[in-house]
Amino acid sequence: MKQGAPQKKNSGASGLRPDRALRGFRRSLPCRKSRPEKLQSNFVSVFAQNGRSRPSNPLRPAACMKPEAAAALSASLYIHIPFCARKCAYCDFYSVASEAAAETPRVMRAVLEAEIRQFDYYREHWRLSEIPTLYIGGGTPCLIPPPLLEKFLAEITRRLPAPAPGEFTIEANPESLSEDFLHICAAAGLTRISLGLQSFDPRCLETLGRRAGPADNRRALRLLDRCWKGELSLDLMYGIPGQTSRAALADAAEALERGPGHISLYALTPEEGTPLYADILAGKTPAPAETRQEFIRGKVHKLLLDKGYENYEISSYALPGKRCRHNAAYWNLMPYMGIGPAAVSTLPEETGPVRLSGIRDLGAYTKGPCLSETELLSPRDFLADYILLGLRTSGGIDIQTFAQIFHLDFFETFSDVIYKNRRFAVKNSGRSGNFTLTDRGRRILNMLLLDFLGAIDALKYEGPLRWPLG
Repeated sequence: MKQGAPQKKNSGASGLRPDRALRGFRRSLPCRKSRPEKLQSNFVSVFAQNGRSRPSNPLRPAACMKPEAAAALSASLYIHIPFCARKCAYCDFYSVASEAAAETPRVMRAVLEAEIRQFDYYREHWRLSEIPTLYIGGGTPCLIPPPLLEKFLAEITRRLPAPAPGEFTIEANPESLSEDFLHICAAAGLTRISLGLQSFDPRCLETLGRRAGPADNRRALRLLDRCWKGELSLDLMYGIPGQTSRAALADAAEALERGPGHISLYALTPEEGTPLYADILAGKTPAPAETRQEFIRGKVHKLLLDKGYENYEISSYALPGKRCRHNAAYWNLMPYMGIGPAAVSTLPEETGPVRLSGIRDLGAYTKGPCLSETELLSPRDFLADYILLGLRTSGGIDIQTFAQIFHLDFFETFSDVIYKNRRFAVKNSGRSGNFTLTDRGRRILNMLLLDFLGAIDALKYEGPLRWPLG
């Protein structure tokens, strides 16, 4: 399928992985002036045979912070299911194609058991008191055999602190969506399905390397109409080579017929190392033209607005009251846990915010350690990430919250940047308590962020940093 907390394609989706937005922006910078401090990871014992060993601190093997000494934490939870039947041509997120793997059920079971062990450690170490939102993404979660999925969901849900998550989402692909899958999800308390359609045009689906055809997409939507009573989010993609604005509008119109509460609309971005990228380099497929993408996006954007959807984040549209709460945790840079191979977390430690990145190898993940890298985020980098993520949204930066976290006055700190780019800010932005960008400003956010980063570097910000609040 598409990468939440960890790795969502094209920097956004129903369970968007914010590290992808961050990474995509950082790639565009000529240099990265401050590198987060690297910390040794020591997660081996958490995945000792049968999980008998008590895990040591994954961030600082010495001077371990005891769970009982830490403050209780509220954090959103992302669980990565790293299996798909076949990789799509545009996808660079970590997953393993299981189409021809004879041992797939055994491997799936081992990975899911390791994810439960990792979650057990995280919830103890960070004294998890609340999980406001939970998102299961991939990969393709609906590839998990129904008995195994049912057991896994039962093991996860019985470990959740009360109250239950207010939003509980799982991703699905049209060709593998089944009635059994939907019944299991409903029985386990899931509240939301995110379905990756991308397009109804057979040529676009072929270019993307999707297994599902138009008939599969329509069958899946009929199945959801019949068997799913919860919330629904649909993924669409634009800027696909050969796609016309008429075809993109037709995709959106057909998706709207189902009345989804949420639509994610992504621009196709060829990623290095993918088959699509190789085909573009070889001249087999034309590269998406940015101006053409923006033209198509503008047409679909207007249609969605006319139908009552609000564009509350660059790639996200929702009917009133139907915004993705899990995504909001990312955009507001609230604590979130990522469980599974390649999953990313941003969590508080005694030394400050840390970003944990899961190992991208199934065998290594099931045996331990589960982390490939840990970063202690400097106050400067945390400030930059906070601005990058917040300005993607229609709500922008909450001035009071910003002051409480960074002990800075937003308008004084960035007065020159705001004045220089005033035509891209919402008129009177700030008087309502938020600094927000216009739609055009959000569309050229990378360019504006260079100015914000320049101001941050000139500030030489070193804290103090109070995060999370409360």
